[in-house]
Amino acid sequence: MRRSPDAVRFLCDHDIDAAVASMLRRRGHNAWTAANARRSNAQDDELTVYADERDAVLISHDVEFSERRKRNVVGRHIFLRCNEWEAAGLLERHLDDLLPVLSRYKDVWVKLSGLEPELSFRWE
Repeated sequence: MRRSPDAVRFLCDHDIDAAVASMLRRRGHNAWTAANARRSNAQDDELTVYADERDAVLISHDVEFSERRKRNVVGRHIFLRCNEWEAAGLLERHLDDLLPVLSRYKDVWVKLSGLEPELSFRWE
C-alpha cells in the first residue's frame, strides 16, 4: 500500500490486538507490533525509547504503564482504555481528530475510551 505524505508511524505494544496495526496500515500509516520488532520481551520503558527513536506513536492497553507515561510524558503514547476486541474500532473512530495532534507534538499522551480523548503534555 502506498503511504500518504501525512502518514504516521505506530508501534503496538505487547497487549494490542494485531487488528489495530492492520487498521492503521489500511489507513495508509506505517504500523507494526512489538513482536514484529523483535521486542516481545522488552520492558515498557524500552518500548518507549524504541518508539521515540523511530518517531513512532506507542499504543498500549497497559494501565500502569500508561499512567506513568501520563505523569511523565515522553514521546507520543496512546492509551486505549477498552476491551482488546474494541481497540481497532475505537482508534479508527478518533484517528482523524488525533492525527494533527500526533503530528504537531513530539511529547503527548492520549487516552481513548468511549468518551472524548484525554490529552496530557506534562512532566511531573
